Amino acid sequence: MSKQMELPEIAWYLLQCKPRQDTRACEHLTRQGFECFNPSIQMQTLKRGSIQQKVQPLFPGYIFVRVKAEDSWTSLQSTRGVTRIVAFCGTPCRVSDDIIVHLRERCAAAQNTQALNPGDRIHVKVGPYAELDAVFVSMDGEQRVMLLLNVLNRQQLVKVPLKHISN
Repeated sequence: MSKQMELPEIAWYLLQCKPRQDTRACEHLTRQGFECFNPSIQMQTLKRGSIQQKVQPLFPGYIFVRVKAEDSWTSLQSTRGVTRIVAFCGTPCRVSDDIIVHLRERCAAAQNTQALNPGDRIHVKVGPYAELDAVFVSMDGEQRVMLLLNVLNRQQLVKVPLKHISN
């Protein structure tokens, strides 16, 4: 039985890309008629004292591509930006459709979250300040926020991990 017959009719596979060439590889594969998925999320970063929005890939250096059994595998590997097809024991690594659907939902949900602006009302979910309402002041690094809490009729400035709050 040949490799062509062993492969499913249409399936998702994982490609490894050259460093910082994910977007380029997706563009070239799309031009060739392949469906690509490069999961990415928008993140807030603190740079020179100001908050900036930056889109970052969820899996840097890797993209997903949907391939039909009759498609040319050599064209995948020779595409600009692509290093190789991820394979185990010589068999391309097939990715379940359920995983792709789940990743797309998570990326869409991440896009729907609002950016934090100074003065926004925040609710602390976890930690010593759990169940308290606060006011967002600023980012403190990439993973912490500065909040203004009203404790004992005094406003206190506290640092809280970003994952402990919700809008």
